[in-house]
Amino acid sequence: MTTETTDGLPGTAKTTKSQVLEAGASAIQDFTPVKHICAHLNAFHVYASDKTRCVEANHYCSHITEDLRQCLLYDSTAPNARLLGIEYMITPKLFATLPAEEKKLWHTHVYEVSSGMLIMPAPASVPNVVWDAAETAEMKDIVPLYGKTYHLWQVDRGDAVPMGAPELMASFTS
Repeated sequence: MTTETTDGLPGTAKTTKSQVLEAGASAIQDFTPVKHICAHLNAFHVYASDKTRCVEANHYCSHITEDLRQCLLYDSTAPNARLLGIEYMITPKLFATLPAEEKKLWHTHVYEVSSGMLIMPAPASVPNVVWDAAETAEMKDIVPLYGKTYHLWQVDRGDAVPMGAPELMASFTS
């Protein structure tokens, strides 16, 4: 029999013991890779295998180099957000070096940015005029990038846990 937490997630809610252990671990362990996350983006991804299905994805991205970014994708911004998948973003310079078959797995961000479907959500504490300038600068950097995205958890189907093979995701182009 499967149990469910009050927020609809499978399993038993975290115990006080787990919460204390998490707090202790975060105080003494090294989380350097995730501490380098420097951007929160929000967009909708469409399944490459079924263009009728799309899902919202919150991207938490870090820059590996000026030509390569990597993003963790979550279904929300909540503390218990489900990790949906990953997206890599590369510059046209790196994209040009890829074999033709590999290029088919990548998508552009041109329409997502120009349509306003890809955004950088504003924190409530930052004045709009300041945030608009920051978001505009970030979007100018993202427009030329190519993305390769895989989702591991198909939350739009209602899967309680990640099931099946990873799904290649695509971008809206119109």
